Amino acid sequence: MPNVAVRSALAAILAFVLLAPAAGCLRRGADTPVATHGVLDLAGFDLARDGPAALDGQWEFYWDRLLSPEDFGPGVTPPEPSGFMTLPGVWKGYELHGQPLPGYGKATFRLRLSPPPGERRLALRISGVNAAYRLWADGRLIAESGVVGDVAGAETSHRSLAMVGFESHGAPIDLVLQVSNHVFRRGGLRQAIMIGLPDQVQGVHVRIWAWSMFFVGSLLIMAVYHLALHYLRKKDISSLYFAISCTLLVTLLLTMDSSDTLINLFFPDIKPDVVRRIPLVAYAVLGSILYRFYKSIYPDEFFIFVKYICDIRSVVFVFIIVTQPDAYVYKAVLYLPLTTLFVNLCILVMLGLCLKRGRDGSSILFIGYAILSVTSMSDIYRFFFGINVLNLLPLGMLAFALSQALALAQRFTNAFSAVEGLSRALTGKNAALRAEMDERTRLEREIVNVSEEERRRLSHDLHDGLCQQLGGARLRCAALEHRGIAEGDVAAEVAEISLMLKESVSQAYDLSRGLWPVEHTPGEARPSLDDLARRVSQSSGVAIEYVENLDCEPCRNEHLVQFYRIAQEAVANAVKHAQPGRITITLSCGLDRLLALTVRDDGIGLQAAVRSQGGLGMRIMSYRARMIGARLSVEDAPGGGTVVTCLLACGINGDGKEKTDA
Repeated sequence: MPNVAVRSALAAILAFVLLAPAAGCLRRGADTPVATHGVLDLAGFDLARDGPAALDGQWEFYWDRLLSPEDFGPGVTPPEPSGFMTLPGVWKGYELHGQPLPGYGKATFRLRLSPPPGERRLALRISGVNAAYRLWADGRLIAESGVVGDVAGAETSHRSLAMVGFESHGAPIDLVLQVSNHVFRRGGLRQAIMIGLPDQVQGVHVRIWAWSMFFVGSLLIMAVYHLALHYLRKKDISSLYFAISCTLLVTLLLTMDSSDTLINLFFPDIKPDVVRRIPLVAYAVLGSILYRFYKSIYPDEFFIFVKYICDIRSVVFVFIIVTQPDAYVYKAVLYLPLTTLFVNLCILVMLGLCLKRGRDGSSILFIGYAILSVTSMSDIYRFFFGINVLNLLPLGMLAFALSQALALAQRFTNAFSAVEGLSRALTGKNAALRAEMDERTRLEREIVNVSEEERRRLSHDLHDGLCQQLGGARLRCAALEHRGIAEGDVAAEVAEISLMLKESVSQAYDLSRGLWPVEHTPGEARPSLDDLARRVSQSSGVAIEYVENLDCEPCRNEHLVQFYRIAQEAVANAVKHAQPGRITITLSCGLDRLLALTVRDDGIGLQAAVRSQGGLGMRIMSYRARMIGARLSVEDAPGGGTVVTCLLACGINGDGKEKTDA
């Protein structure tokens, strides 16, 4: 298992490498001043040297009141604060007069800021405010989002990011922040307001969005890549599920607070209500897709009933998120993280089972999902308690996707290695089989050649031996006929014997010609096929015609012997099975140098013909055609009957010479 361990370590290292720089971009220095009782002293803080600072600490808190700078102006008795709230934070659960505050409502926050001395331009970066706000600096409105309202009907919520600048003359600055929240379950300020020089604040903004874009781009590349893999290999459903899960992670990153609603960069006119619901839908569906992904890889370890539970969970939450008002949605999604913990636990347990059984890639998948589960706990913690903890979920998403991609790559690599091994083995077996087939073909050709040679020998023996002896005996009988024989009966018997010998001589010659057409030598094809037609016609009583159309006179093709045998078998089959009235044998060779043999009859056709058991004749014809590289076809002829066609590319030019590739 060394390769698995190496890949697992690589996945963990990638996660930590990505975690370190991103965390460094977001953490606040330990020596940054903190507000106390509504006052933050930055007079001794060097922004140019130490970078931007966070306006964290105790702000004056005025519950259920939307106060403006005029309420704190000169000559006006300022209202008494409800207390001091530590920002970033939410007012849900804040103890006021012995009672915890609800998550919905409105409030005003105030901070007296002592900036560094000297005149300079400063900038603020505001994000993570739920759900509408207005911010004044020394009585001048410098930032707002949505429409702040006393009641839900008067409020227009909008989760937005703002970077605003203002002039500082070294004197204390009075910051007044109105916040109304009648939509989200927790009102307040969930992320720190950053103050610094304009280029510093812009740099923080660029770094955060650069990391978010990096995460989004990496996940999109993985999604597109695995979609292409699924398109090329549709049987592998795991690639599709992984691509969908990467797309859902991209959706979460584009719309979650940690990316400062990056989706507004691409869709500036998108409705806030849609932005609020998109990540909830993606979050609800993600668990079901991930479980299906793992089950497609390990079907035996991941139980089907858990998949049904995940699917039902996704359908129920998606229905509520899409169809119900915000109040019901945010009550329902309280249970979404809890059910997510259940899904995470089930997947980790089943991946542990795969790891125990030594399943391929299970260690990498286990580490990746463990990283995602641990980092998602910070987001769940922020969701329930509204605490300003470092959000590691984007890092966990990327580490998870990398580990899943690495596991799939390992599976594909192992599959490719197995295929390569099988391919090498198959190549070797194919080579051995090809050699065996070549040897078998050579032996078959040798057998055919031996058979033809034996036919030729028998034909010559019959022609030069038995036929000559029978011919001599017939001549002797003919001579006896011309002698005067006293006994009449003997003369008749001699005449009868002479007739029988004549028929025997004819049959012996026919048999000799059938075994080996003595006239058939290269360049003299016509007498053999013509003689075949004549002899079979005489013996069967079927009219057989031979037609030829050859450019070469005489034809010099070396495979004419096999053409003769094919024609011989085709004519015999037609006479035996087709019940023909006429058979036509055609041998032709046109300008395309294609030698064609055609045997056509007007019989009952292939379907109605009664074939002999075994069909040996057809197989013999097919073998002879294949042996010489010809194409053989047996089909029903137009108008009735059967046509047998054998086509062979001729290697002889029209002048009778062999073709060359000059």
